[in-house]
Amino acid sequence: MIKIIRLSEMAEADLDRLMKRSTADIQDVRPVVSKIIQDVRDRGDPALLDYTEELDGVCLDTIRVTRDEIRNAFERTDTGLIERMREQISYSTEFHKRQLRRDWKSEVTEGVTLGERYLPIDSVGLYVPGGRAAYPSVLQILGVAARTAGVPRIAICTPPNSQGNVPDPVLAMARLLDLEEVYKVGGAQAVAALAYGTESIEPVLKIVGPGNIYVNCAKMSVYGTVDIDMPAGPSEALIIADGTADPRFAAADILARCEHDPKASAVLLTCSDVFAGKVAEEIEGQVTGLSRGEIIIQSLANYSAIVVCEDMDDIVDFANEYAAEHLELMVEDPWKLLDRIDNAGSVFLGNYSPVAAGDYASGTNHVLPTGQFARMFSPVGVETFQKRSELQYITEEGLRRLGPVVKAVSDVEGLDGHYRSVEVRL
Repeated sequence: MIKIIRLSEMAEADLDRLMKRSTADIQDVRPVVSKIIQDVRDRGDPALLDYTEELDGVCLDTIRVTRDEIRNAFERTDTGLIERMREQISYSTEFHKRQLRRDWKSEVTEGVTLGERYLPIDSVGLYVPGGRAAYPSVLQILGVAARTAGVPRIAICTPPNSQGNVPDPVLAMARLLDLEEVYKVGGAQAVAALAYGTESIEPVLKIVGPGNIYVNCAKMSVYGTVDIDMPAGPSEALIIADGTADPRFAAADILARCEHDPKASAVLLTCSDVFAGKVAEEIEGQVTGLSRGEIIIQSLANYSAIVVCEDMDDIVDFANEYAAEHLELMVEDPWKLLDRIDNAGSVFLGNYSPVAAGDYASGTNHVLPTGQFARMFSPVGVETFQKRSELQYITEEGLRRLGPVVKAVSDVEGLDGHYRSVEVRL
């Protein structure tokens, strides 16, 4: 069901496939995504309605969710779930408040004061996946970060379910976060609408949130017209396990990643053939009790594997090249191993820190870079929704101090007007 491969015997093509996972498929969908984006730009709302009918199987009259729909969904949602959602929001608010960047200024030399000013981005679009399941947790973590940053306008796009509605838990979360601009549209067409605008959807300045390969490709395609958070595709996890790990835990965490999407990926690294075999047995036993077994089986076959390495040095090298969205360190001393990890979106230390806790409860942001992008991108956070301006206040004496530097550099670059703008003041 899941492949067990020795790293020393792995073909280069197989290793490359594991490393790149579904990002390698983006080129395959780019023509379709480009067509959708152009169609939305040309036709606006009618294109959104047509794609919603064609791709989601739902015929809609209107795209925007009304306040009554949000209120009614909230009232239908189980009160116990509402309380757990409030608890989610409180934990993530505490985490994200600590990320808030604040203005500063400092006199770096006499007469020269420098600083930075942080302001929220004026408008953002939050993409909340849907289709196979409802994901209120994604809206929660994105909404808390955007709210903490102080973004004035927050628009939400999420696919409708088979009844043509946004699932109640998602709308209930919107109500708890006091977010009212919600649209029943998903996929590449939603990204296009947020970037370029339609009759119903005013364009935004930045698009944030994970999605399938079409959404990921669309975000990368509109970058430059708008900003994006990062390429964020199907969910993935890399698990490092030594002899102290429980194979039941490792198997359960692999299955938890794989149930997201057929293109999700879960890779286990170990030095033990025996442990690898036990985890594979556990996966076969545990999958039978899960509701999304068909999706899991596809995911296990696509980009998932148990890789047996020679030693921890090989494991660390593999992990840093893989640059996982989620990295679990199921080892005796996870803090010591953490010092050797350079690339990971979110790290889960110890046997009792499953990714699911970060997804749903602990408060950290679980919108993370995928497909090796953790080598250069960071998780979504408050700073994702802020912009920064530089400040400088220079007195006459300060300018006299800086003048010789300006003169020397402007002479080298042949821009004498630059120095003239200083000289005329002195």
